Parts: sequence; structure tokens; C-alpha cells
Amino acid sequence: MKETRENWGSRAGFVLAAIGSAVGLGNVWRFPHETYANGGGAFLIPYIVAMLSIGIPLLILEFSLGHYTQKSAPFAFGKINKKMEFIGWWAIVSSFIIVCYYAVVLAWCFNYLIDSLYSIFNGSELPWLENANDRFFKDYLKNNGTFAIGTVRPSILFSLIAVWVMMFLCIFRGVHYIGKLVLFIVPIPWFMLILLLWRSLTMEGSMSGVEYFLEPNWAMLGESHIWRTAFGHVCFSMSIGFGTMITYASYLHRKSDINNNAMIIGLADLGTSFVAGLTVFATLGAFALEQQKEISEVLDSSLGLAFVAFPKALANMPYPKFFSTVFFFALFILGLDSAFSLTEASLSSIKDKTGWSRVKILTVMSGIGCILGLLYITEGGLQWFATVDSFINEGEFGITCVVLVQCIALAWFFNLNKLKDHANERSDWKVGNWWIAMIRYVVPGVLTILIIWGLYDKINSHVYEYIDHGGNSVGKIALADCSLVAGDGSILGHYDKKSGDILDTEGKLIATIVVKDNTVIDSNKNIIGSITKSGGFIVDANGNLIGSDMFGLAMNCIAILLSFILALWPNTRLTNIKEFE
Repeated sequence: MKETRENWGSRAGFVLAAIGSAVGLGNVWRFPHETYANGGGAFLIPYIVAMLSIGIPLLILEFSLGHYTQKSAPFAFGKINKKMEFIGWWAIVSSFIIVCYYAVVLAWCFNYLIDSLYSIFNGSELPWLENANDRFFKDYLKNNGTFAIGTVRPSILFSLIAVWVMMFLCIFRGVHYIGKLVLFIVPIPWFMLILLLWRSLTMEGSMSGVEYFLEPNWAMLGESHIWRTAFGHVCFSMSIGFGTMITYASYLHRKSDINNNAMIIGLADLGTSFVAGLTVFATLGAFALEQQKEISEVLDSSLGLAFVAFPKALANMPYPKFFSTVFFFALFILGLDSAFSLTEASLSSIKDKTGWSRVKILTVMSGIGCILGLLYITEGGLQWFATVDSFINEGEFGITCVVLVQCIALAWFFNLNKLKDHANERSDWKVGNWWIAMIRYVVPGVLTILIIWGLYDKINSHVYEYIDHGGNSVGKIALADCSLVAGDGSILGHYDKKSGDILDTEGKLIATIVVKDNTVIDSNKNIIGSITKSGGFIVDANGNLIGSDMFGLAMNCIAILLSFILALWPNTRLTNIKEFE
């Protein structure tokens, strides 16, 4: 018995679904924060280079592979060579790890959206008006600053369940229904962002924020971490290496344009990031003027941007309740698009493997995802969240490694001309041998350099231990998340890699590390201590693990092991998929 594979029904449905996957929460908070932390406008240069040299060529590669094989990621690689199936499962396992904590961020957005709406209808003030930092980290998350799990936050639990229910309802009927759904929900955040951009640009002080966003710090282009961050962000932002784009392309009609679709989606992702950056920094410029602060003092972390600085800024502007509602609604919809695309990739892979119904698989996946998400909504969940996110998106053994292995497998153990010809036959503009050279040499070369760079940095700087003049340990700084951790596991502050400043939990300067001579100085340039480099593990006074630079490596080994198990697991699907006309 042969089964005809589903299809999107329209090109617009596929393009918007792929854009919905690529454009997500990272465009609104991660991109502006990385731009701020890495030289302002100077970060745009390596980001655009990464988009053109890696982002779009890899997107064409994944679209071509999915469309050529008409299979989800594991079986697309398996059709090329059975031994390669584990590569697709590696991407799928990584994407499912992401969606488990991504859903938690959506739960936070949902709670803040409900709070904004409640303030409108109840006539009360926004709950974060007085102290947005304490409201988010202390009152809402109940963050204990350690890896001790603690208790689950009930209000977040209910929202987490609601998020998984909404994702279930969005995708359980198949990609044809998703193609219709995205026609309505994907454009919504764009309208919201344009509305927020218009409002932010009309506020006094906004231009100083725009200048901060666009003004390049050319000296920082010579620093390796700028380029690592830019290339890593492109892979994360465009959903490359997650198996999502391969799966989505497998549902495309046989005559669909491959190259144009990749270009449209890449430019849409870049454009959304740029608009979001303008919106965020224009708002922060106005906020900095009102608070009589430098813009550099307003923005501290990516989570602080989305749930502290930006809500605080909106709460102090005209019509705060309305614009807070608009912001969190846009943030929620952006995240929901990306979350159900990641879930769809896992769902399609398991369906191709087992032949089980979508509803059965999605029910089990939603239950597992919700259970695993419980870790991130505990009192110590924020530390676990930061560690896992750092491993997946910024670590040397995360998505960057997955993409590298994919490139090597397809470029060196498969005839890339087949994928090139397949894409060109259906596309208005053609890719030439330059594309094959990019996939075979340039992309693997760049990713290898970035991975080696990152490993070199880790080998040479695992953890800083801050020692005062009396020889006592003030705390340790894990370079994975840059938190200053005391001996009892409590968070004392945060280390800014760019400036060397150690800030307390309120953002006030504690001291500054002078890396070249390993000294610690106060605000008056007086030496008050020193730093020493220690191993990759941090333990509290009782010997309990509270942080580790090795966590990412161990986690990646587990992901690879699961990938091999899934690849070796016998197929139970009895039907064959035939290519539809």
C-alpha cells in the first residue's frame, strides 16, 4: 500500500511557516542583546556576512535535501546513506531539547500578557511598574540563584500546560492546516513590531538609542567571539541544523521554487531582526533619558531585556498597558510559530519511523515535553535554563557541531550536484559551482575554526576564582554563564566579559578584573584582590555541584547516544511514501 505525502497546499503557506520557524523570540531579544554586547553596529557586519556565506547556502541545502528525498530529517539522510540516519536524529533530539525550554519562555510571555490584559480590564497598575527586576527574578520566578531545584511555580505550570495545548491544537491536523493557520498568525507580530517601532521612534531620547544600535565599534571586529556569536546566531535564528527546514521542505509540491524561497526567508529573518533592534534600542534610549542613565546601564542580559528592561520602559511611557499587551502578544506569537515548527520536525520524524497517528505521537510528545519543562519552572530552573541554552546555541558541541557534521556528510559522501540540479530545475535563479564550493569547503572550514576557537577559550579559561587580599575566596565566575557564585551557591553578581566589570544583582559595580595581570581593582583603580583559574566544575561548601563548563559536553554525548539508538531502532512503518505530482 502506498501513501501520498501531505503537502502545504500553497507556496505562501510554506514560506510563511518557514519564516515563522526562523523568526522567533531570538529576533526580539537575542539579536538586539548580541548587537549591544558585541560592538553595536559593528556586529551587523559579521552577521550579514554569516547570513550570506552560511545562512542562505545552508538553507538551500536543507530545502533541497528535504524536497529531493520527500522525507523528514533522519530519513532524508538515511535515504542518502543508511549510516547517516543518526545525523538527522541528532538534529531532531537537539530541537526537542530546545522546545522543552522554549515552551517555558512562552509560558512566561503568556503570564505577562495575562497580567497586561488584567491591568487594562481591572484598572490596576502593571505589576512590574515599581521594580521590574525584583518582580521577574524574585517574585515571579522565585529564583534561588543556584542549581538546587526547589519547588515548582504553580502559576508558570498552568501557563506551560496551556502552551503545550495550544501547540497541539496548531499542528495536530497536519501541515495543510498549518499552511492555512500561518497565513493569519505569522503576519501578526510584524504589524505589532511596526506599531511598537512607530511608538518608540516618537519618544524623546529614542534617537540616542538608535545611534547606539547602529554606531559601529570597529575595534571589536578583530575579536573572535564577535564572529563566533554572529555565525552561531544565524544558525539558531534560521532554524538551521534542527531538522525543521528539511521536514518542512519535504511537504513542498514537486514544482516549488527552492532557491527563491530560501532567499525570501533569509531576508525576512534579517529584516525582522533589524526592525526588532531598532524598536528595542529606540525604546531603551527613551527609557535611559527618563531614568538619567547611560544606555549601557539599562541593558544587562537577554532575559533582562525581554522581561525587565523593555517592560519597565513600556510601563513608564504613555498608554503603558496597551503597549505592554501589544509587546507580549507579539512576543508570544513569534515564539509559538517557532515552537510548533520544532515540534513538527520531531513529530514527522517519529511518524515516518513508526507510522503512528499524528494525534497519538503529539499527545505523548506534549506530555514528555511538559514533564521535562518542569525542571525550568522550579526555583533553581533559571540556572538550568541558562546552561542548556548556552550549550545548544552558543556551545561548541551544540547546533554548530550538528551543522558541521551535516555539511561534511552531504558534501564529501554524496554527489552535491544532484541537489544543485534538483534545486535549479525548479528555481528562477540558479546556484552554480560556487554553491558546491561553499558547502564543501567554506562552511565546514568556518565552522571548524569557530569550534576550535571556542574550545581554545574554554581550555584556557574555565573558571575565574576571585581571591581577596586576605587570601579568602569571594566567589567563582563560570565563564559559561558569567555568574559570580559564592561558596554556598548563591549568586553574588554578574561578570561582563566585554568590560571586565563585576556587577552585583542590582547592577552596581563591585570590582573590575584586569585579565592581563590577573588583578581585581575597585572603582578607584586600587588593587583589592586577584583571580586564579580553576577547573570546569564549581561546587558549594558542601560539595554539591552548582555549575560546570563540562555540562554541555556531557549533554551532547547523551544526545548523540540517543540519536544512534533511534537510528538503529527498527522501522515499524508498513507503508511507503510515494512522491506526489
